Amino acid sequence: MKDDKGKKVIVLGGGPAGLSAAWKLSRSGIDVELIELDFQVGGLCQTVKHGDFYFDLGGHRFLTQDKEVFKEIKDLMQDDIVVRPRKSVIRLKGKYFGYPLNAKDLLKKLNPFLTTKCLLDYLLTITINKLNPKEDISLQDWISHRFGKSLYNIYFGPYSEKLWGISPTQISADWAAQRISLLNLWDVLLRLLGKKDDTPKTYAEEYLYPIRGIGMIADRQAEDILKNKGVIHTDSRVSQIKIEDNKISEITFEKNGSLKSVKGDIIINTIPLPEFVRMITPAADDHVIETSKRMRFRGLRFLNIEIDKQQVSENNWIYIPEHQYLFFRIQEPKNWSPHNVPEGKTSLILEIASDKGDDIWDKPDDVILKRGVKDLKALGFDIENKVIGCFSTYASHAYPIYDLDYKEKIKTLIDYLDKFENLVSCGRQGLYRYNNMDHSIKMGFKAAEHVLSGVSKQEILDIANEKEGFESKVKLK
Repeated sequence: MKDDKGKKVIVLGGGPAGLSAAWKLSRSGIDVELIELDFQVGGLCQTVKHGDFYFDLGGHRFLTQDKEVFKEIKDLMQDDIVVRPRKSVIRLKGKYFGYPLNAKDLLKKLNPFLTTKCLLDYLLTITINKLNPKEDISLQDWISHRFGKSLYNIYFGPYSEKLWGISPTQISADWAAQRISLLNLWDVLLRLLGKKDDTPKTYAEEYLYPIRGIGMIADRQAEDILKNKGVIHTDSRVSQIKIEDNKISEITFEKNGSLKSVKGDIIINTIPLPEFVRMITPAADDHVIETSKRMRFRGLRFLNIEIDKQQVSENNWIYIPEHQYLFFRIQEPKNWSPHNVPEGKTSLILEIASDKGDDIWDKPDDVILKRGVKDLKALGFDIENKVIGCFSTYASHAYPIYDLDYKEKIKTLIDYLDKFENLVSCGRQGLYRYNNMDHSIKMGFKAAEHVLSGVSKQEILDIANEKEGFESKVKLK
């Protein structure tokens, strides 16, 4: 698409991908209108202000290998984005292990019986795999073929099932290839013997972070869009996508209890792919609709606790794989930026894997807080008499679930949408892809370039599609 000045672009969804597309287009003089479901922009990368406390919707670091993305965000944020140290640990069997798994921790902190079992199991595993290589189909396969069953049973299996709510045998190996840094126990042994650095080279030890929460990036982008005469509708739910002559002809959305309709020459979609498909009228064929209904997202509930205490721990995140504890991860926003809390205070975010409408999702805050405080005390963090406030935030579409046939499902829906010549889909939800924040920003930029200069849709699909870890070390200055 070329020479599109004077045309109108409708962007559905105000997360990193949608905002970045609208931001780039508005700076080029394009008439942009963005429709966002939530009360504020940012999507999964928003920050909620509660009194003098700032809570992200989960934890988000800004890291990128892409020079354009880095420069654009750095220029946008100026001195309000800083380099921060990253420190995370795993709490397992009453001890703390470095995250990702650290050689000395594994071999020194596990009891001798478990250490011996893990090493023997690993040696047996790699011997069998050398003689009879096996394909990685599931998450369990990928981990077991690299770590052995013992470490899988101790940590990876329980944590994965707690997070996803389904057996790791039902999750694609693709997720592990992009998310797990330490590849095998041979690396562990080499590090213990001093033959390799102790930290995996793919692991980023620092990150960029806005001084008052990751949502500052979205807020700045939105401010620019409005300055450039773009329009942003928040608290607005898209309800219908009308199709005519292989084009999207009209978008209907609900705002303040009434229905509104907008027309655009080009539509950029970042709202959840399965739901978007089901909003289209005339409806897709039965196979496409049924496929969309079998695509699910894992939801998260965040219990945000304000605490009258200097600090609870020195970590960004503490991973909690054991099932007796309600939450799978603890985050302390002060350790991301001291400006996230008032002087002399701290806060915690308890990340709870849950789905909209289930028992945990619907429980009152005081019930979840009571359980959370009890579990924290059992972990050695007694905040019972220090809590000065709490509230919950929710992400119903936090993680697309990579079940074993997820690729075929995505292909079915993308192939169907490809026939609409004025439509582009991007972002984590819009492509049903578990990518990082910087990938979504880059997708948004590419979607804008598609409008401005005819960049192909395939360039968007190619982003974050590699079978390798995402969290490489990068230059932050």
